[in-house]
Amino acid sequence: MIAIAGGILVTLGLLSGVLLVLAPFGITGTEPGIVTWGMFPVLSTLGYVFIATGTSGANVALLSRIMGGITLLLAVGAIGALFAADNGLLAIQSSSKPLWYVLGLGIVFGTAGLSVGARVQHETAQPQK
Repeated sequence: MIAIAGGILVTLGLLSGVLLVLAPFGITGTEPGIVTWGMFPVLSTLGYVFIATGTSGANVALLSRIMGGITLLLAVGAIGALFAADNGLLAIQSSSKPLWYVLGLGIVFGTAGLSVGARVQHETAQPQK
């Protein structure tokens, strides 16, 4: 049950990140509220913890890599959007702050997730002494 709740929280957190990336281009039709800004890192992390507490080390490694990869992809999408907007390829209709927010958090959480995943996988693959 906790894993299901964690999956829902992760999904809502990552969807918040997607909405933050899309919002400056008017795709969502509205400015993201303070709840959306908070949901991206908080719910993603909380959901990860919910799922990770009830699973094995190998599954934590896989979960960390998946979450890290998705979050890093959001950061890459944000920097791509900033690049395209700065060079006139896309028109930003509102503030670019959500893009910078997702970029900063995505790089930190993405690289941390990928690093944790690699370390946990390495530690669980080694024989016990």
